[in-house]
Amino acid sequence: MCVELETLLEKLTTQEGLESLFEEVEALGIIVGFLLAMAEAFLPFLPLFAIVIININSYGFVLGFLSSYSATVFGSYLVFLTVRYFFRKPAQRYIMKHERLRKMLAFIDLKGFSFLLILLSLPFTPSSVINVIAALSNMRKTVYLSILIVAKAIMILLMSIVGYDITSFFTSPLQLTLSVIFLVVLYFFSKWYQKYINRKLEKQG
Repeated sequence: MCVELETLLEKLTTQEGLESLFEEVEALGIIVGFLLAMAEAFLPFLPLFAIVIININSYGFVLGFLSSYSATVFGSYLVFLTVRYFFRKPAQRYIMKHERLRKMLAFIDLKGFSFLLILLSLPFTPSSVINVIAALSNMRKTVYLSILIVAKAIMILLMSIVGYDITSFFTSPLQLTLSVIFLVVLYFFSKWYQKYINRKLEKQG
């Protein structure tokens, strides 16, 4: 067990280990990368950022981006449709008893397009939660799909730019520093925007 853990840590923390990991994933085929990214929509504890980094470094920037992007759009929309068709009515009965949830859905119905577009474009947004909330609202299916198509392209592109050629971080401290700064800025902007939406909800009559 200790030997296996040591081997895993070596793969994740050394340049040679990461290169070996990417080669192994590439050998499994691009469908594996697609399924991993799609599964994150149903299992939000899976690290999407890590999955995107593995995909773009294993299959190349273009194929890695396309597989991650199409999978996240497909998975998110599948969650949206599943909740809307199978859980919406019982969930709405619960929502009617909670004022804050009613305000949230009313807010999405009124101003949801632009807010969801920005929110889903940010890498640190809990998109699985957004998929469920959108499904419970009155937003049309085609509208939400269009939001996903645009927002996920931006989000996956940002992740891909930061994580591409990650093995070069071992030899380029400047690149690593810039990437960390960029992620920190994105994180705080994401948190600020979520708080901004919460303030809007509080003002909602």
